[in-house]
Amino acid sequence: MPRHSALESCLCFIVMFQSFSDILRVTTTLRAANASTRDRVLAEWDTRTKPPGSLGRLEELAAWVASVQDTPDAPKASRMSLRLFGGAHGITAEDVSAVPDSVNQQMMQNFHNGGAAINALCRSNGIDFRFYDAGINHPTRNFLHEAAMSESETVEAFALGWQSVPRFTDVFAVGEMGIGNTTPSVAILSAITGVPAETIIGRGTGLSDPALAHKTAVIQKALENRSAEFGSPLSILASVGGREIAAMTGAILSAASMGLPVVLDGVIAGAAAAIAFELNPACISCCLAGHRSAEPAHDCFLRHYGLRPLLDFGMRLGEGTGAAVAMGIVRNAVDAFNQMATFAQAGVVI
Repeated sequence: MPRHSALESCLCFIVMFQSFSDILRVTTTLRAANASTRDRVLAEWDTRTKPPGSLGRLEELAAWVASVQDTPDAPKASRMSLRLFGGAHGITAEDVSAVPDSVNQQMMQNFHNGGAAINALCRSNGIDFRFYDAGINHPTRNFLHEAAMSESETVEAFALGWQSVPRFTDVFAVGEMGIGNTTPSVAILSAITGVPAETIIGRGTGLSDPALAHKTAVIQKALENRSAEFGSPLSILASVGGREIAAMTGAILSAASMGLPVVLDGVIAGAAAAIAFELNPACISCCLAGHRSAEPAHDCFLRHYGLRPLLDFGMRLGEGTGAAVAMGIVRNAVDAFNQMATFAQAGVVI
């Protein structure tokens, strides 16, 4: 039996969030993936027509999907969905990005027209794709000088993500677009993990050495200025985060609460997931690191939560592209488990 009934799944879409307290009340009930279901599927793999363990990590992937869905007899991955959120950041006023803010709106139109990398990868892998404007024309405040968002603004963005998760899907992922959003992501991950920001800052869209040094100085000073506001995961999100990051956090927690396996993308999704994991560590077992980003802060995220990425292709585009590629492999794993004959069915005797 699935962990959640159809009625319970539908309830995820009518939850009203008005405060951080509302978020905490709802997310504390989330349960971890079922470890016994995982073990049952791993054992069942050995009845298939192959040497034990010979499909390697594909066997682990199918067992993971089953453990999150709590469907030991027939994990599902035929319906996959990815939701992308776009946002804008006041911190770009400090010249932390090599790309102008105007690209945000242009890329949102590109997503609409189907011309972005994530559009192509979703089409290729049969992933249902939709994008949401989480504040392209309403940038967060410059968190070098003041908190990026108020509690109400953070809650509003979180709710957008929470409500974006489709009721009828098997595997879920999130993506993002927001010029400058590696800066809040590094700030979030540094604040949560305690790792100095200067050791995990990357070049984003291609910063020169002097520009990278400037970005480092900005983040260091911003963290110093905002540190008194870091009393909880949600206050960190509001203080140095972004609307698209808050939306991804909401979507990740919503999907996990519905018993949906979540495939994570790179460093921006990692920052959103870190907030989700801190709100309820049970969420970790519901998430798969789809790939290892080329951004150093993503390695920090992976190490801190003990996640093993599925792919390591040197990708750093964002948009959910790494997750989309990984989702195709997840489907392969589940299809192999469901469609392979057992030794008894095939009449193979060893």
